[in-house]
Amino acid sequence: MPSGVTLLQVEAVADLATRLGGVVDPPIAGLRIERICAPADASGGPELLVLNSSRYLAATLATGSPVLCSEKLAAKVPAGRRWIHAQVMWAVAKLLNVEAERRGRHPSARVHPGAQLAEDVEVHAGAVIAEGVRIGPHSLVSENAVLYPGVELGARVVVGPLAVVGRPGFGWARGPDGSLMRIPHRGGVVVGDDVEIGPLCTVDAGTLGPTRIGAGTKLDAHVHVGHNVVIGAGTMVAAQAGFAGSAVVGERTLVGGQAGIADHVQIGAGARIAAQSGVIGDIPPGETVAGFPAVARDRFFRAMAHLLKLPDVERA
Repeated sequence: MPSGVTLLQVEAVADLATRLGGVVDPPIAGLRIERICAPADASGGPELLVLNSSRYLAATLATGSPVLCSEKLAAKVPAGRRWIHAQVMWAVAKLLNVEAERRGRHPSARVHPGAQLAEDVEVHAGAVIAEGVRIGPHSLVSENAVLYPGVELGARVVVGPLAVVGRPGFGWARGPDGSLMRIPHRGGVVVGDDVEIGPLCTVDAGTLGPTRIGAGTKLDAHVHVGHNVVIGAGTMVAAQAGFAGSAVVGERTLVGGQAGIADHVQIGAGARIAAQSGVIGDIPPGETVAGFPAVARDRFFRAMAHLLKLPDVERA
């Protein structure tokens, strides 16, 4: 069975470009496309190859199939085979983005009568939605996700399987006798429109005010957001990253996998945080950081290069 994705509608390359943009070489304008695939999975049939990295160039050149590619990579592909697009993966996403059939509310889902859900919210098997939760239109709560009281989701929000949103945060106060008392977290969670909360994510409720996730933000799987964290709009967070309480993340920030953000840290808009970075201090807007403690990326690489040049230390 050939790899790739079969398109529901067979279209000529020229028609695809008319609908999605880009420039098509005339020899392939009339070719009708039945499926799209990676260059390594080419079969020679009526298919469109997606070339989004030069590492797949050799496999692409070994075929005669039409190619969707960027202008930079187009210079390396023979003329006559190219659909050149400024946003290749956006075009792929549009081709693949077929609206799934809405499934409504699964009978095993537990939705409290006091929750307020827009009419078209989809709730999958085993999900639990508590009293007082509010969910905007065209949102999705996936299998076995749990939404606690005080959670507000905007429109078109996706909550992944087994995600937990609005649970009490990790906050404790030590009393006069030295014992620990849990601090109640009554501030809830406010999630903007078009947010995706990935599978197994946890988003803690705020203490006095809400934890906030801005519109358009995307959280990968296993991301933890502590109490009273504020994540700005359009931020992308890769898997296993964590944000300690009251951290503030500016808009359009990119956070690599397994990065850790300390409590009360302020991260400026547009910053980039490399995977496995440990952020223990404020990051200016637009800065790219790496390492632990996280510093400017160039500084981190210079320091690592210096360390690697040091002679081995023999054990006594």
